[in-house]
Amino acid sequence: MHSKLRALPSTEDSGVGFGGATRVVLDEFEYHRYARKNYSEIYPIIERGGQLVVLSTTDRFNIDSGFKELYIAAKAGDNNFYPIFYPYDVLPERSQQWYDNLDLTLADKECRYPRTEAEALETTKTHAFFDKTALEDMKADLLSFPPLRHELSDKYRNLVRIYRLPVVGKKYCLFTDPSDGKEDPHAIMVIDAVTGEQVAESHGKIPAEEVAQIHDDLVRLYNNAFNSYEINATAGGHFDSKIQALKTPNQCHRLKTDGKLDYKQYGWWTGSAIKDKAVRKLEEAIRFRQIILHSKECLDEFIQFMRPEGEAPQKPRGGHDDYVDACGRVLLLREYMVTGGMTIVSFKYG
Repeated sequence: MHSKLRALPSTEDSGVGFGGATRVVLDEFEYHRYARKNYSEIYPIIERGGQLVVLSTTDRFNIDSGFKELYIAAKAGDNNFYPIFYPYDVLPERSQQWYDNLDLTLADKECRYPRTEAEALETTKTHAFFDKTALEDMKADLLSFPPLRHELSDKYRNLVRIYRLPVVGKKYCLFTDPSDGKEDPHAIMVIDAVTGEQVAESHGKIPAEEVAQIHDDLVRLYNNAFNSYEINATAGGHFDSKIQALKTPNQCHRLKTDGKLDYKQYGWWTGSAIKDKAVRKLEEAIRFRQIILHSKECLDEFIQFMRPEGEAPQKPRGGHDDYVDACGRVLLLREYMVTGGMTIVSFKYG
């Protein structure tokens, strides 16, 4: 045996020339001043066949840490890490009574002894943008609505999830935030136009042309659902070309920044004004229980979506906002649907 154990300081050049390691443990990585630089030096060595373990409690005063970025990306499946969260009571002696008797403010308790991932990742200078109680109520209901087995789920390798089958005579809305299959996943959201209940979705990293085929299949499945899609960037252009080739029915015309429709074009160019309007409409719909979501991945993304002090609502570094975009804009799309007297119904959970 020729094993060797080395301890390195968390200095700026730590990890430089650090060759031959088969296992590296970065402890309390949240508090490493040069976390990202150290990581960039160490990771290529480990990637060749070693193991990297990153451990830390979290710092509520650090909004943009390397540790939080890695953890959030791991939850989204965007790196090779497996995220594990241990709550304060993983130790048997830490009972609820022990927690209640701590001589700390609630904020300090949540910081030092988090009960949930949400408490661990939240910072003092950020606030959850969406109503947490409403989202947690929907998460508690997830077991009651597992995805249904359907031919589209089989066809697209479970990228498509069906929660409720279409009903004859019902109207549905569908919006797609496409991707190129590389950096970000696509998101397709299908809702009941009257109740706001999510009935289907698609999510994953595939080329834009394949996303367009799924979009078309879901539109046709859900009674020719009223639909549109984002045309931004290269992915949007490829998606748009495929949709027009497929002759997808019942497309909404292009939304302009003044709120009116351009009846000569299809697909939505969503700049900051439309994006902001959509995300605030989604916030209101969640707060007033005007939307029902059945996707765990979607709800997890919403819970992480934040509003830093003095800034616009945004995804955390390392996170995604594909569900946020698709869901906000499907609600905006619904406003342009001719329904003959549609009524929005509000539901209360629990």
